[in-house]
Amino acid sequence: MEKTIQHKVKVEGKGKSKEHAINTALGQIQRKVMDEYKAMIIRIEPLSINVIEAIEHTYTERFLLFFFPRKRHMYKVVMDVDVNITLLKVEDIDFKTIDSPNGIVKSIFQNEQMANK
Repeated sequence: MEKTIQHKVKVEGKGKSKEHAINTALGQIQRKVMDEYKAMIIRIEPLSINVIEAIEHTYTERFLLFFFPRKRHMYKVVMDVDVNITLLKVEDIDFKTIDSPNGIVKSIFQNEQMANK
């Protein structure tokens, strides 16, 4: 029923701090894995992280082009993350079938009788 796969995911993130850029990149792992595998995903476990590119972009920001200059920083990180994915094969689960001939009508009347008590 369960299947374990190792997969490499390439993610990137941007932010105003180093932590925010890394957090944004790591937050994309689940979305990328969900796009690739259509099965029910039970667990996504990062095994290793390899930083491909880490950039700090610094620029000076000014109010009305001349006043109050201040330095701003933007960070960008690109990473390869090896993940261990545990999938659940829904096709392998044997569901029992129960037929109710007056299913919806019967359930409505039972709910009304319960409310009247």
